[in-house]
Amino acid sequence: MATYYNITGYQGDYLQLTLNVKDSNGSPLNLSGYEVRGQVRTNYGATGVLLDLNPTITNSISGAISININSYISQDLPVSDHVYDIERYPSGIPTGNTIKLMRGKFSILPEVTR
Repeated sequence: MATYYNITGYQGDYLQLTLNVKDSNGSPLNLSGYEVRGQVRTNYGATGVLLDLNPTITNSISGAISININSYISQDLPVSDHVYDIERYPSGIPTGNTIKLMRGKFSILPEVTR
């Protein structure tokens, strides 16, 4: 079952996150042998991808996943509440059995200084 975690960022800011995925017992989820992917969309029914999160596994044993969004990308994101999810799939088999790891709201707030 996916963990719900809301993410908030600002237009024009560099966003760097490390997410620690846990299993149903609260222990770190071992991601050895898996890859991850994630996307942001305007809503759950949207067909277009607003942002590819390009998550990376930074420590497969501890279940650590990193997301880095450069400021030149975030500056063009619309101010609003969006949705995202991150899923894992077997390494090298993107159509293999996927499991949602995280999902939630992805909020972009306006910047003042440009």
